[in-house]
Amino acid sequence: MATLTIEIGRKNKNRLHPVSFLICQGKTKKRIPTDILVSDSELTSNHKKVKEYNKAFLLEKKRRELQDRLNALSLELIGQDVDADYIAKKIVKVGNKLDFFTFADEWIAKSNLKWLPNYKCAINALEKYLGRRTLQFTDITYDLLDGFCKSLVGLQRAPSMYIRIIKQLIKEARLRYNTDSDIAIPFTTADNFKTPKETARRIERSVDVETIRKIIAYEGEGRASLARDCYLLSFCLMGMNSVDLYNCTILKDNVIKYNRSKTKGRREDEAYIEVAVPAQILPILNKYRRGNRVFDFCNRYANFQNFNSNLNKGLKTMCKEIGIKDITFYSARHSWASIARNDLRIDKYTIHEALNHVVDDMAITDRYIKRDFSIINDANAAVVDYVFTKSPAAHHG
Repeated sequence: MATLTIEIGRKNKNRLHPVSFLICQGKTKKRIPTDILVSDSELTSNHKKVKEYNKAFLLEKKRRELQDRLNALSLELIGQDVDADYIAKKIVKVGNKLDFFTFADEWIAKSNLKWLPNYKCAINALEKYLGRRTLQFTDITYDLLDGFCKSLVGLQRAPSMYIRIIKQLIKEARLRYNTDSDIAIPFTTADNFKTPKETARRIERSVDVETIRKIIAYEGEGRASLARDCYLLSFCLMGMNSVDLYNCTILKDNVIKYNRSKTKGRREDEAYIEVAVPAQILPILNKYRRGNRVFDFCNRYANFQNFNSNLNKGLKTMCKEIGIKDITFYSARHSWASIARNDLRIDKYTIHEALNHVVDDMAITDRYIKRDFSIINDANAAVVDYVFTKSPAAHHG
């Protein structure tokens, strides 16, 4: 296996030592020059190492980058007979090839993902952290991601979401540029950086049963009426998101079948779920039932972002008129979960499944279990009955 070391050269005419990296492969050697020059005073007494802090730091950083590329290349070259010159050209070529921000901008421009605004926020935050909008893929190291992640502390979802997005963009770049004969973007220490878990959301996002009952009794007009109806649809459909209300197309035998937009890209089953429509909200469903989709919201709003924005504006009006604190549309989802657990004592795994979350701890087990949506729909029926009929809380194991 080839070795990589730092070499201090002989003094030049300015009495400074040029510093190079030395690749040794078998009996062959190849120097990779740097632009770093050091004086005698910046070296250790034996002139073997650089002791000046800034120059030593830059050299070590570059050495680690080259070593990462060399490690990746070594796997590719198993069984091949190559010399030091070949290896040097390969690992230096990689370092000057691709820029992360350039690729990210191009990829986003061509993508039709619904959550592209999150991708833009992630790369803009990375640019702000770095203080520049240039970054070679091979410069994305464990330490860089760790520092970036720590800079996001205090932002509830950002550390998890932004790191996940950056890793996804690296994966997309490898799929585009890596080939059997040319590893343009090698694996580095950044691949060992674990995506942090998303911190729990504030419990204040949920509302209690009495507040839900006030919303049920509310009779508003215009946008406030639409917001009230959609809030109850979401609540009674186990926290269905606005984007899925907007896009869903399948209603068969009173069951809505859809893939949850937020998590379908992170699940083997593409976050598929079947939700039985409770009788209590059939009048609301029929009110908006026309066209090729389950609801006609796409005929009212150009996109789901406008739809969601108008729902939250309508909720503000409704909250003011019924005298409760402002709530967002997403609180319907939180409220369903809180009432299911705290009022009805439904077990947490059933709630996880009903909310169609990504549950990493159960990923392997779920492969062996045939999905039975009646379990979560029975739980939903209990929640809806409790809220609409004011019946005593049932207890579930």
